[in-house]
Amino acid sequence: MTLSQFFQSCSTLPDVIKTYESEEAYREEFVQMFTSQQARKVSKVVYAFVCEKNIPRVMGESNIIYIGRTKQCLGERYWPFPVYYYIELPVIECYGPVSFAYLVMDTTEALKEAERDLLKDYYELHMELPPKNAQGYGAWGALPNEL
Repeated sequence: MTLSQFFQSCSTLPDVIKTYESEEAYREEFVQMFTSQQARKVSKVVYAFVCEKNIPRVMGESNIIYIGRTKQCLGERYWPFPVYYYIELPVIECYGPVSFAYLVMDTTEALKEAERDLLKDYYELHMELPPKNAQGYGAWGALPNEL
């Protein structure tokens, strides 16, 4: 799966995170996003945090902040765990509101493969991983040419 295919087929959570002036307001938006009915219903998803404006990369630019996957529902993945600082406030201030795009997969194996494909495609386009993904080849367990 390529990034283009992902974004053509994905769904998004109904809320966005747009507040950067106050940590409390930011936290409330994050909680609202991941406690929504939709976030509590979907599981086995590959996903991306996406901001409104593109972020400069080593090669080109992209609005993708993070690519990940989870077997559990989104509400369990991101709430009540204190990961709401996952997207720093300056990212929102500089690059605009953040949305959450996801695609439901049929199997755990398909989930792993989709995440790997998206990270590989991102790397091929930008010569690095998204800003909030672990940098380095350990994120894949292999060098890019072995992917």
